[in-house]
This record gives sequence, C-alpha cells and structure tokens, in this order.
Amino acid sequence: MATEFHNLQELRHSASLANKVFIQRDYSEGTTCKFQTKFPSELESRIERTLFEDTVKTLNNYYAEAEKIGGQSYLEGCLACATAYLIFLCMETRYEKVLKKIARYIQEQNEKIYAPRGLLITDPIERGMRVIEISIYEDRGSSGSSSGSSSTSGSTAR
Repeated sequence: MATEFHNLQELRHSASLANKVFIQRDYSEGTTCKFQTKFPSELESRIERTLFEDTVKTLNNYYAEAEKIGGQSYLEGCLACATAYLIFLCMETRYEKVLKKIARYIQEQNEKIYAPRGLLITDPIERGMRVIEISIYEDRGSSGSSSGSSSTSGSTAR
C-alpha cells in the first residue's frame, strides 16, 4: 500500500507515477456520454470497489444531466440563432455549467478519496471524453523496487 498523501500538490511532488488505468466509454446504450463501471484489477489494493463505482456512477449521472434536452436548452438554442451565436460571448450554456460542476466534483473526489490512496483522476474532458484516466502514484522511496511497473500501463490502454 502506498504512503498516504494529504493533498494533490504533495502527491504530484513527492510521488512517482507508477501506472495509469483507463476507464472506457460505455456505448451499450448509444452514444450518450457514459463510462463503464467495471472495477479495474489494478485498483484492488488501492480503493474499495464501492467508492470507485459511486464515483463513476455520479460522473455518469452528471453527464446525463448535461446532455438532457429541456426548456433551458431550447431557449439557449433560440437565443443563439437570434443573436448569431453572439449570446455565448456573455453567458455560459447549461452544458458548460454542468461541466464545471463535474470538474469541481472530480477535484473534490481527488482531494478527499483518491489522493490519500495515491491515485489521481483526470477530468475526461482533458482526454476528449473518451476515457476516465486514473494515475497510480507510488512513494519515491519505494518506487525503486517497482520501477518496471510503469511500463505495464499499455495493457490497460485502448
């Protein structure tokens, strides 16, 4: 088990990247933005399955909320057409607001749950909404004995 880290900056500076795990999109229900909730074996010694699944399910719910079509989305579209899309220079869309909410949620999860366990979630928007990337860090003092583990990240990619 990795040394406990108390914040994200400490994690990035005092630990070395050992591996990355990629949670793929789930296209079983179409092209809506939804990620698989399958628990990766690389995380078994780092985090409880329920915590991981709760995080992914919450993210999936936020993305479903962002893509929901409603009165506000319709009104934004009408205003955009009426103003030649200049309205978006002075207001955020509902979708952008939800993406900011997702970024705050990921930041909170990293600080409270993932960083103390030597893990770091990357916002899917930074990876083109294709994957949730989870970086696995190890204490620099113990990384010498497992320096070959960083080359195994290709097995979970794609």
